[in-house]
Amino acid sequence: MADEKRVAESSTLAPPPAKALSHKNPVRRVTLIVIAICAALFVYGIAANRYTPYTAQGLVEAYLVKIAPEVGGSVIDVGVDTDQRVEAGTVLFRIDPDPYALAVRRAEVQLEAVGQSIGASTAAVASAEAKLAEAIAKRENSREQAARTLELVKKGVYPEARRAQAQSILDSSEAVVVQAEAEIEKARQALGPTGASNPQIRDAMAVLEQANLDLQRTAILAPSEGGVTSLSLAIGQLLAKGETAMTYIDTREVWIEAAFPENSLENIAVGQPADIVLDILPGRVVTGRVVALGYGVGNRSVDLRTGLPAPRTQSGWVRPPQLMPVRIKLDQDVRPLRFGAQTNTMIYTSDNAIMNAIGYIRMRLVALLTYV
Repeated sequence: MADEKRVAESSTLAPPPAKALSHKNPVRRVTLIVIAICAALFVYGIAANRYTPYTAQGLVEAYLVKIAPEVGGSVIDVGVDTDQRVEAGTVLFRIDPDPYALAVRRAEVQLEAVGQSIGASTAAVASAEAKLAEAIAKRENSREQAARTLELVKKGVYPEARRAQAQSILDSSEAVVVQAEAEIEKARQALGPTGASNPQIRDAMAVLEQANLDLQRTAILAPSEGGVTSLSLAIGQLLAKGETAMTYIDTREVWIEAAFPENSLENIAVGQPADIVLDILPGRVVTGRVVALGYGVGNRSVDLRTGLPAPRTQSGWVRPPQLMPVRIKLDQDVRPLRFGAQTNTMIYTSDNAIMNAIGYIRMRLVALLTYV
């Protein structure tokens, strides 16, 4: 009896099997679940970085145009306000046109004067041609007279002295012809080409065209559809030629400049589809396509005081990733957009249905969070 009792007591005090304890230890179960989740997230992160790369560092970009007058002068009218949206051809501001209108009138007068001068030169050419014709006629007459005189001298009718006299008259008439030819050449050189090809006419017309162009440029027009920013103009303000008066955002072409880590670029290629969430359009997901990948970024700075390179310092086991720009063109015209607006971007680099489905759901969740 005593032995049986001791056996029963020993069996009662024996520890339970390990399998039973594992089912009853909640800490171990939670630990395993957490480890499994972390491992799954780690694997997903690696796969997502290749198949559905994502970045929250994206901006809406557009072309910025520095609006500056091509002529200087006093501002007489400002037709827009800062942050105003305008259409192509809208008058942004005007420069006082009076000095340029006066320049046009002066150029017109100069053109008329050149025309009159050319008319006088044409008359001089005509006069020189008439004198040449007269000189030629006199020379021919002198030749005939000299021939008769020489014949009569040979026959003894005239004395030998008449031969020298006739030759002198002939030489004089030849000299008059040569002088007349020189005068007509001089007049023609002074006149130059006739009509619109005349250099004086062309120069005067160019001056007039420039004056008219400067007059037109006193009205500064919007180059395209877009928006006005950084406007700092007032009536009466004096602007120099080429002085920036405002910044203009050209909204005809808008794109997304998204910065992706280097290790995401391996599978990204031009033409791949992308989902974009814009903070300015909460709850919406717009689509686009990759149009360009950046070839490089700046990674060094220079000390302004010494002019020497100032390498970046970093510490820790893992260095921060280098981000490279990827340009994405939207598939549709999305309004309104603002230059510099933040975006979240995901690119689908393959036809992997599982990863694409997870990415699709993820971007819709991100879109919902933009309401917050």
